[in-house]
Amino acid sequence: MLKSYRRLYNIWCVLVDGGCTVLAFFSAYTLRVWAMPLSFPSLSQRIIFGWELYLPVFFLCAFAVLTSFFALGSYKLPPGRSLIDILWGNIKVIAVAVLLILAVAAALRLDYLSRLFVILFLASFLLFSTVAKTLVSRWFKASANAGRYNRMLLLVGADSHARQVAETFLRNQELGISLRGFLCPDKGVDEADVERLEKLGLPRMGYASELPRLLQREVIDGVLFAGEARTMDRKLFEELCISCEDTGVDVLLPVNPFPHLIAKCGLERIEDLSLLSFTTIPHNQVALFLKRALDTAGAFLGLLLLFPLLLIVAALVKLTSRGPVFFTQERVGLRGRLFRLAKFRTMVADAEERLDELQEMNEADGPVFKIRNDPRVTPLGRFLRRSSIDELPQLWCVLKGEMSMVGPRPPIPSEVAKYEIWQRRRLSMRPGLTCLWQVSGRSELGFDTWMKLDLQYIDNWSLGLDLRILLKTIPAVLTGKGAA
Repeated sequence: MLKSYRRLYNIWCVLVDGGCTVLAFFSAYTLRVWAMPLSFPSLSQRIIFGWELYLPVFFLCAFAVLTSFFALGSYKLPPGRSLIDILWGNIKVIAVAVLLILAVAAALRLDYLSRLFVILFLASFLLFSTVAKTLVSRWFKASANAGRYNRMLLLVGADSHARQVAETFLRNQELGISLRGFLCPDKGVDEADVERLEKLGLPRMGYASELPRLLQREVIDGVLFAGEARTMDRKLFEELCISCEDTGVDVLLPVNPFPHLIAKCGLERIEDLSLLSFTTIPHNQVALFLKRALDTAGAFLGLLLLFPLLLIVAALVKLTSRGPVFFTQERVGLRGRLFRLAKFRTMVADAEERLDELQEMNEADGPVFKIRNDPRVTPLGRFLRRSSIDELPQLWCVLKGEMSMVGPRPPIPSEVAKYEIWQRRRLSMRPGLTCLWQVSGRSELGFDTWMKLDLQYIDNWSLGLDLRILLKTIPAVLTGKGAA
């Protein structure tokens, strides 16, 4: 009930964006075939194809754009957003869509893909979608403020919690919910609390036991039991809920059994079994699928394009020091799963055997071992570490699904064994090549700060955040800031 108005708004946004993709297609084709050759004579020398040959490109672009909207959660937003908010949201979607288009085009080797047409399509879509969704957003906000299409909600309860609930609805008119009034509990009414609710503009409509009669004469779409109303006599509470059920009125109950939990609450249903779930990790399956698809495409392209560099580095490692080319080590991945991580060897061959004698030189706090001028590191190894080239073989782990392009760095089992319980939550997402720690100073940061940055990443994860971290990784690698 509470999200029905928002869902209707977002359905309209989906329909508008679908229409804008079609409009953008014809606009891009018209600009490419008719307008641009007049302004740029060199384009008139190129072969002009019929519109039907651009259809595969259109379907790819439309798929990338609409998938990015769903993945970034753009169709879960309330109406009433400003032009700037909608424009910025569309720009982020276009940025992710461009990466997706390039990844698919490279993976499928779509050599015929018209880059000019793609640019014109995305630019046209950005304009049309921003204008159209701004108009839709303003219409829905105006309708909610005017009370059109609103659902009537009756509040049962009169204490501070009921007042907090009422203030929340009054602040968020774009929900499309109007408060009809409130009912007091039959016992233990505090008149001061009642007066505070009445000052908010809510009429007192009687006592909770009068609800069945009230449902028969008033326009009420839902009844919300708040505050002390949730602790009323069980038999009376059941009778009131049955009355709502008999008259087809929704019953709403605030669920907050553990106020100190930061986990998001949701409802899971398996056949006739209803369960409340509490989770602190992302569960947007569309976004997670897209993240995995981009990881696969990015790792494949990275290995393909960097293959000559990998061969050169492998040869240099072999020629400059005794020992294997790769250093492999067991690492802890998603939820504690173990996997073998490979890096270009940057230390002498017996580095692991010499670890114990260097423990007193450890400069890192927590269970991590770090020495800024580690005597075991070879001259070539220092360059490889500073430039992060030694990490490139991990693209194979990304391709296999053991790692991601962005995520908390994978620890070794001995470190995890020393974790405090709150630090283990960083294992709830697939480990990555780069992360917030990587672009925030790396070895210059303390262990607790590192852990908190990883948890901050998990709590605020989105494809847009992954994109920002990847972009920040480039200057961090080039400058070698914080590399040990």
